[in-house]
Amino acid sequence: MLPARIDVARLQARTGRPVVHLDECDSTNLIARQRARVLLQQGDVRRRALPLVVAEHQLAGRGRLDRRWRSLPRHNLLFSLILGPDLTLVDAPRAVLAWAAALAETLDVSLKWPNDLVDGDGHKLGGVLAEHEPGPDPDRVGLLVLGVGVNVLQTEFPRLPQATSLARLRPRSVFDRTELMADLVRAVDGVDLAAPDLLERWRARDRTIGRRVRVGGVEGVATGIRDDGALLVDGRPVLAGDVELIGAR
Repeated sequence: MLPARIDVARLQARTGRPVVHLDECDSTNLIARQRARVLLQQGDVRRRALPLVVAEHQLAGRGRLDRRWRSLPRHNLLFSLILGPDLTLVDAPRAVLAWAAALAETLDVSLKWPNDLVDGDGHKLGGVLAEHEPGPDPDRVGLLVLGVGVNVLQTEFPRLPQATSLARLRPRSVFDRTELMADLVRAVDGVDLAAPDLLERWRARDRTIGRRVRVGGVEGVATGIRDDGALLVDGRPVLAGDVELIGAR
């Protein structure tokens, strides 16, 4: 028997966002980007309630570096938030880190740079994929789509030994996917992007700093993240890439 579907009315009431709810789609990010383009064409995006796109199942879910992510129907959280537009392109990467930190705090899990949600051993239970939809100002974000995937009820991950889920981490817990998604959306919407210590929340949940890593052809010790969100590896900045943890702290 499949778990219950997301309760759309309750989700809309708790988040204050219009909800686009789909039983199945290729990718919530694709749908959200289409919605974002229409909103930008209509103008006045600052005055509109930006939608939340939710799927019970994805056929072409993907993470960073175009990796495929398969999820059992109605078992996990698959959603995309449309965010912005008061954000410069320069500030966008650190904003995404701050949003990922808000998700990690809500789930009480850790982070691997840049946006992987992991347990204490580095097993991945979710992640974030941010995509920019350009607007009229080339220096500013038109709208930003933040795709979020979290393994909740699924417990088997064939050929993915590093994957985990909330049900695996907390087997005695009962998870209400609607409430959990509402909590995550509200956490993202509640982030103050003007806070001077914006990235401290990310650093507090980090599992990367102090580890020997390999990323983007660079290998060394991750020594910190700059205020623009770049990872420092032996003092050298890495702006993007997939981090492989190859040594203990």
